[in-house]
Amino acid sequence: MTATKIIPTHDEWIQNLDLKGFGREIRELGNKLRENQGAADVEHLDKMLRWNYLFTFVGVLTLWMQPNPITVVCLSTALFSRWTMIGHHTCHGGYDNTKAAERGFHRKIFAVGSLARRALDWFDWMLPEAWNIEHGRLHHYSLNEDNDPDLVEKNATWMRSAPVPKLFKYVVVLFFAFTWKWTYYSSNTYSQLLFTNKMREMNSISEQMKELKDDSPKEKLLAEKKDRHVVTIFKIFDRELPSWWSTTGFLRDVVLPFLIYRFIITPLPFYFIFGPSGFNNAMVNLLLADLLTNVHSFIAVVPNHAGEDLYYFEDHCEPKSDEFFLRQVIGSVDFSAGSNPVDFFHGFLNYQIEHHLWPDLSMLSYQRAHPLVKDICKKYNVPFVQHNVFYRVYKTVQIFVGENSMRQFDASLLKART
Repeated sequence: MTATKIIPTHDEWIQNLDLKGFGREIRELGNKLRENQGAADVEHLDKMLRWNYLFTFVGVLTLWMQPNPITVVCLSTALFSRWTMIGHHTCHGGYDNTKAAERGFHRKIFAVGSLARRALDWFDWMLPEAWNIEHGRLHHYSLNEDNDPDLVEKNATWMRSAPVPKLFKYVVVLFFAFTWKWTYYSSNTYSQLLFTNKMREMNSISEQMKELKDDSPKEKLLAEKKDRHVVTIFKIFDRELPSWWSTTGFLRDVVLPFLIYRFIITPLPFYFIFGPSGFNNAMVNLLLADLLTNVHSFIAVVPNHAGEDLYYFEDHCEPKSDEFFLRQVIGSVDFSAGSNPVDFFHGFLNYQIEHHLWPDLSMLSYQRAHPLVKDICKKYNVPFVQHNVFYRVYKTVQIFVGENSMRQFDASLLKART
């Protein structure tokens, strides 16, 4: 006698899901949104750029003053919005099919190809080419799988299982919140770029060694990748670095250019205008702004796919398939949304579900799509998770410290239905 499978209440919706119908409507909506992009999307981009320039201008204009909240918040918000809104959506191709592309807002031009383009378009602690690989390719097309480089539950395995007091774990999370671009994102994105380049080099070798596949250099590299899933800045000091890593390249190409620009070139004019005190004030304001923008971006970015009410996937699925669209919804969360001011301070990352469904759309398109995607999900009884961002931070921290775990997606229920 075959035992009846007990299905958790939170998974019952999967049994009755019309996956093909859901996928068809999501695909049709994406095509419609893409076709309707045009002048309004460029106007919206320009408005967000003006807001970004305003924060930058106020921050730089008051940089010489004694450390104060206005300067720090403006500098922090300027750096935050340049990445999460302008750099993020442009590097995904959100404006490739608009007039903005003629001004350089195109994924093949914006911030890539040279230090000059990086400095002009999006200067930050991450190398744009590395971020494009780590985020745009690996994260987006392996969402909440083991190959997702930003899977919080896997990346925090060491802390979740550490035999230390919970209070210590919370302190560690707080430390990373203030430093995560320095200690995690700069190095991990660069590691993913180096690994990808190494794999490309290995392809020809692998083809020549098919008969030795299990012992080929490519297979060894893939096995090493599983053990070296995350490369934080601390790996440099404890020498636990993967074979493809280059500390020299990391310092030369990633860290030093922005460090010199941010903390030497930017404050230096204030030394000649206001003397040592002006320079020192500028340095402190810049450092405080960097700490604040780390926290701001941590709050807006890290909780996007973490929480015990979101799903982890054991296997991979075909990109842009019906199941792929489903995974983007049930593996992501939206925050409060609907107006430009609210969306601006979320970096337009509050439309994470819509963004993962169609990464190559504009910020305005996500505003338009939000209620429509919710309606489709409601029609097909697909969970659409939307909460206040600070509530999601709480849920994410619970994953970090091991208090909760992600839901395991039972693909057999979906396959049984289809």
